[in-house]
Amino acid sequence: MKVNFDIINNYTLSIEGKHLDLQNNFNFVGFEYNIRDRVVKLLWEKTIADWVNPNEYSDIVLIHKGVNFLRVIEQDDQSNYEDDSCLGEISFFPSALRAVNDSIIPQSKPNDGDDILYFFENGQLIRIHCTQIVLEINPPL
Repeated sequence: MKVNFDIINNYTLSIEGKHLDLQNNFNFVGFEYNIRDRVVKLLWEKTIADWVNPNEYSDIVLIHKGVNFLRVIEQDDQSNYEDDSCLGEISFFPSALRAVNDSIIPQSKPNDGDDILYFFENGQLIRIHCTQIVLEINPPL
C-alpha cells in the first residue's frame, strides 16, 4: 500500500510538514464506497471548539484506491454523536491478522500486506486493505 502521509502517535496524520490531529481537531462525518471503482472515501471536517486553531484545514478526505477488503464493525448500541464522530486511534496492521481487531501497531508507514484500521470512540472499526491511500486537505474557510 502506498500512502502520502505518516501516522504519528496513532491519531495524527503528517503530510508535507503539517500535522492533522484527527482525534481532537476533526470530526468524522462518514464514508462513501464506490464498488465499481473500488474506492472508499473517509470524510472529516474541522471541529468547532476553542482548542482548534481557526486556521486549521476545513476538511480532509482519505481516499482508499484499489480496495480489495473492507470490514466495518458496528458501534456500541449506546453510543452518542460525540463518540460516533471521534476517532480513537488509527493504525497500519498486518492483513494476515484480520481476526485481531483490538490492537494497534505504532508505525508511521505501512508494511507490505498491511491493512489500515480506524478505531472510533463508539467502538466502531473500519478496516481497509487497498493499493493506495491519498490524503487530500482543503484550506481553512
